[in-house]
Amino acid sequence: MASVALSMTRSFSRQVGYTRRLTPQDQARFLTAVSQFAQDPSTPGLNFEKLGGGHKSNLWSLRASQELRILLAVDDGQFVFVNAGHHDVMYDWAKRRDHYVDLASEDLADLQVTVPDIPISLKRASAGAPHQSSLRDLSEQELDGPSQPPSKAGSTPTDPLLIRELIRRVVRGDFEEWQLFLHPDQEPLVSRHWSGAARIHGAAGTGKTVIGLHRLAELARRYPDDKVLFTANSRSLAELLETRFRNLPMAPSNVEFANIDRIVYQYDSWTPAHFSLVDQTFEAACKQLIAGSPLERISRDYLKEEIERVIKGNDLQSLEDYLAVERIGRKRSFSQNLRKLIWELCELWAGMLSERNAVTFADKRIRVRDAVQGLAQAPYRCVVVDEAQDVTLVELQLVRALVAGDPKNPVPKDGVLILDDPAQRIYAGGYRLGWAGLDIAGRAQVLKRNYRNAPAVYRAARRVRGNEMVALDHEDDKYLLDAELGFHERKEEKPNFAIVDGNCEITYLCEKIREFSTAEELSADEIAVFLKHNRQVGDTIRFLQSAGISCAQLTRDGFRGDGIRVGTYDRARGLEFRAVFLPRLGVTQFPESSSDTDGERKKLDPDQDSESRQLELDRLYVAMTRAREILFLIADEEPCEEIRQALGEEIILRDLRGQSKADLLPTQ
Repeated sequence: MASVALSMTRSFSRQVGYTRRLTPQDQARFLTAVSQFAQDPSTPGLNFEKLGGGHKSNLWSLRASQELRILLAVDDGQFVFVNAGHHDVMYDWAKRRDHYVDLASEDLADLQVTVPDIPISLKRASAGAPHQSSLRDLSEQELDGPSQPPSKAGSTPTDPLLIRELIRRVVRGDFEEWQLFLHPDQEPLVSRHWSGAARIHGAAGTGKTVIGLHRLAELARRYPDDKVLFTANSRSLAELLETRFRNLPMAPSNVEFANIDRIVYQYDSWTPAHFSLVDQTFEAACKQLIAGSPLERISRDYLKEEIERVIKGNDLQSLEDYLAVERIGRKRSFSQNLRKLIWELCELWAGMLSERNAVTFADKRIRVRDAVQGLAQAPYRCVVVDEAQDVTLVELQLVRALVAGDPKNPVPKDGVLILDDPAQRIYAGGYRLGWAGLDIAGRAQVLKRNYRNAPAVYRAARRVRGNEMVALDHEDDKYLLDAELGFHERKEEKPNFAIVDGNCEITYLCEKIREFSTAEELSADEIAVFLKHNRQVGDTIRFLQSAGISCAQLTRDGFRGDGIRVGTYDRARGLEFRAVFLPRLGVTQFPESSSDTDGERKKLDPDQDSESRQLELDRLYVAMTRAREILFLIADEEPCEEIRQALGEEIILRDLRGQSKADLLPTQ
């Protein structure tokens, strides 16, 4: 049996190992190709073939991806990796050298893997026929010893040790690189050709957004003469991901980032009424209609969500449509009489807005959807929509129109990619993809492995959140939370829940931030503090800054300032940090019941309360799963039931009441 040791030039070693030059995903592709070659050189996807026809040529090409190639010099039983890069660059490099590298003049490094059963004909390649066939065409009679079993069609064989080493390097290295890390197992989803709309969904940490960004770059290169779009419900998420995308090497320029409302502004110049005026008008309509009616038992916020997210979100044009619609995501059932009253409230509110020459943003979205559907040519070739669980049906119809125009037109090949997780829904309502004219049959992929969170972090978040889903498009969505726990190299510690004396939460937060920053060597951009409300965010930032801790506030426009990241749960989506701190989690502050008004509970429908409470838990789940390694919850009183049930099992309780330190208070 023949056995040949692989090696590489020192320059190749530096090139592939230099993370500032290569992105983690390109490193993964190169390492995966090396691993595949080590397991079975005849793997068809490698396209291992000789370059040049001269008698002296000894360079062979190995395919790492559609765009990437590795060059090997094969001479006298030596198989040496000499260069790696983009296809055209590598072929030009080989041509300038007449497809020959003098291995005797190269400083070689041991690759530390051995490839058994190399075909004898391959070892003769450098001295053989000028038109040597690629390895996959060689017959089994040319093999010295048994061949490796053939790879399954469509599979991507990888050496777990090499992949594990890759992840270890990325985890230990630059955090920005980690945020763009594409696991080799996910690469096929990036390069796949889909005949129409497609959907990728999975639990938090399964890599949906990372796949979306790499898919975006792939589509932009695949359709270089067209524009491709990345969109989401959140403006801050879209702008932050645009910054991350531009860090990709040679990021295509025919890519745009815009959240849904920014797209609406592009196609509708009529500025809507100020939000406060819209709210005031709704309140006036409620006072005029609700008094003495059954609607009194329904909270104003719930009624407003019903109109904006169900009636207008689904563009229901008549009372008959509303009476017949399936109210996905709404647990509080409405009788036909209640629906008639709500429809009357909707019409009354619309009339009052019209008198003030005002319009809600929900109405603007409907108008823009209609305008885009009527365009002679769709403005984009492809659209990737992230956090799609929180868009409305109208918004999804707008996304479809951006690539297909008229609803009667089919979605083009690779036209729409939907990224979503029903467990991270933070807004009321829901839809079915079929209602938007999006058929994903045979083009839906469920991600089942969590690559972000330490297992203890994910287990804690999952336990607190529970298994309830507010809205499901498919019955299978309820199993998304059953994600396999991903790789994590460090000795992990369970998340902590610290109870401190009253009014000492932020003081204790300062102490823990300083402690972890020093002990874990965390930089400011690797730490985040998330809270429920904007007013809490402002108060917390002022306290931290007075204690000498710099802060960057996460706003709808992205991060403002430098320092640790501070924002609301809602702004946390799509982000990740090595350490996350969540203060203000006492039972009187989280979760807030929709039935709490002026501190007194009204006798409202329990299903309405249940829906509101689950959405609050979904928001907390989003915030908790932003933590890659360290998660710390803080309160100055006992927590709510959902958190309490996880204490001692998934979350460590630290009762520090009576132990607060006065010297932690900020100096004036």
